[in-house]
Amino acid sequence: METSSSIIFVTGGVRSGKSSFAESLAIEYARKERGDLYYIATSLNTDAEMQERIERHQQIRKMHKVKWKSMEQSADIGELTGIFSKRDVVLLDCLTLLVNNELFFKDQPQDLIEGKLKKEIVELSRTCRYFILVSNEVTYEPLSDPFVQKYCRILNRLHLFLVQYAKEAYLVESGIVQRKKGEAG
Repeated sequence: METSSSIIFVTGGVRSGKSSFAESLAIEYARKERGDLYYIATSLNTDAEMQERIERHQQIRKMHKVKWKSMEQSADIGELTGIFSKRDVVLLDCLTLLVNNELFFKDQPQDLIEGKLKKEIVELSRTCRYFILVSNEVTYEPLSDPFVQKYCRILNRLHLFLVQYAKEAYLVESGIVQRKKGEAG
């Protein structure tokens, strides 16, 4: 499906280098578009390990020679509609945690989460030049818990939707980037 979408989807294994790649891509596109560069962090600071990861990501962004406008939005990303301009590049890291937060920390019907997120993603993608979404491949191992299976089904259907809708899609494994769809913007 050829599209004029602004979505760029980056996925891969845990700690595969996908966030670093997505950040580099966002910086490149922001320079080209001369727009602002936004970082939407979806993680919740739930323990010492997560705090360390958050701080590491913040330090990496500070080392870039560009100014990130960072915001924390662990759920309800539709609330950000209207913030961005048509020249801006927006990076959301990561969809995996966003789905987790919507599923486990919000009081809402689970069956509505997938549709809600699709709608919010499309709405946000229409407000900026590029909307880069980072996610994890979580189904490399067999899953036995029914609730975890439901989470993975929602996430995988979102991945399928994003790849279909995206202008570009990438898979990052062990620091190796593979373009799966589209040509560089």
